[in-house]
Amino acid sequence: MKVKIRRSSPDDVYGIREVQRETWLATYPDSEEGITVEEIKAKFNIDSTPEGKKKMEERKKRYGDRNAGIWVAENEDEIIGFCMARREGENNRVGAIYVLPCYQGRGFGRLLIERAFDWLGNKKNILVNVARYNQKAIDFYKKFGFVETGKSGTFDDAAKLPSGKFIPEIELVKASSVK
Repeated sequence: MKVKIRRSSPDDVYGIREVQRETWLATYPDSEEGITVEEIKAKFNIDSTPEGKKKMEERKKRYGDRNAGIWVAENEDEIIGFCMARREGENNRVGAIYVLPCYQGRGFGRLLIERAFDWLGNKKNILVNVARYNQKAIDFYKKFGFVETGKSGTFDDAAKLPSGKFIPEIELVKASSVK
């Protein structure tokens, strides 16, 4: 297996979306939170509609934003993971990091987030939102120095499901190393 990490290009949006779909299905259904597989599937069912295809094309516009960074992990010609980060005002942000379930635990998430850290730099705090019941992701971020801020709830529409439910999130922060 020859996995490489590279800067993403606009044509990657479909592969990124497939990684997102597979990892959401494997990660986010939760009986205690009342989030079903059907609700997760419904979030991605729009992709095959004209509206969904239009949204996919709109995602390509992110690549023109110099404050957005997107990287993919690729095995041969298949995208197996991705990381999105954003340079913002007071804090920077890791917006998403997903690796296909069958590739998790092999260091690809680490390679992706390290690429984001290099790009973001260490002059600002870095925030990330995580499903509050996704202990695997929480533990992953804590290995890189993130700590819980105590904030919880829903921070953006990414966690919204078509049923109107939201995936409950917590916020973590990696403190700046520049004082």
